[in-house]
Amino acid sequence: LLDLVFSVDSIITAVGMTDHLAIMYIAVIVAITVMLVASTPVADFIERNPTIVMLALGALEFAVPALTSNAWAIAASMVFAGAGVVLGNVVMVSLRQRVTPTRLLGRLNSAYRLIAWGTMPLGALLGGLVADALGLVPLFWIAAVITLLPLALFGVLTNANMTAAESEGD
Repeated sequence: LLDLVFSVDSIITAVGMTDHLAIMYIAVIVAITVMLVASTPVADFIERNPTIVMLALGALEFAVPALTSNAWAIAASMVFAGAGVVLGNVVMVSLRQRVTPTRLLGRLNSAYRLIAWGTMPLGALLGGLVADALGLVPLFWIAAVITLLPLALFGVLTNANMTAAESEGD
């Protein structure tokens, strides 16, 4: 029901913003058709592969500013990416706590924080240098690609491997 409310709201907003209603009607019909055909396979894929979805949301945060200067689109992408970061952190911390022996958990968390938080200033410096040399749009594309690099590990980071790691951590 909530999806329906947001969909109708989006349609009403879009219709109110266009001078070409026929094009908007066709776009809505095409979007609804695609949604009806693709919703079940997409939902199944998301359920089986939440990591890919979180990485895609992260890449979206950088790809949208590379594609448009529309502040609303960029803000929306950052909201979705922020949600992905929150969900990703919950999943990562939960998994890390389940697979790490209790006696090593403090050391692992401190090492993780050193790497994750300690490298942020270096990333900011490097991002500034790249933006100065190449511009913002190439920087955003580079960041989007880097965000998707963990997909190369997708064959390794399977649910079966994570379950096995959990049982070894006990």
